[in-house]
Amino acid sequence: MQDEKRYDISEVKLRPSLLTVVVFPDSGRYVAKCIELDLITEMDTPEEAAEAVVEMLKEYAEDYHSREEMFVRSPNRSHHKPYVDALLRCKTDWDIQELLEIRYGRLHIRPVSASIA
Repeated sequence: MQDEKRYDISEVKLRPSLLTVVVFPDSGRYVAKCIELDLITEMDTPEEAAEAVVEMLKEYAEDYHSREEMFVRSPNRSHHKPYVDALLRCKTDWDIQELLEIRYGRLHIRPVSASIA
């Protein structure tokens, strides 16, 4: 009989979440939206949508970094810098996934009443 390796998994360490991703069905497909960076992707399954948002986060971080001087002066993108810096420190997709809190939900659309001037 071979010696079995035993692991003590009584303690699991989790990184605090940095980014929130919400995955929800929409018209037969699945949308993943990163709330803090306002990035959205759409795929056929919830798993594909979650994977695609990781790729999108990597691409966005690289693009932001390459044009950082412009983005840090942009009122709608300057607050992204700490998130981008954290993403750029990640070496693998797993590192990025550890930064994410993925929530599954539903899209609710409320009618907006038109104001007449």
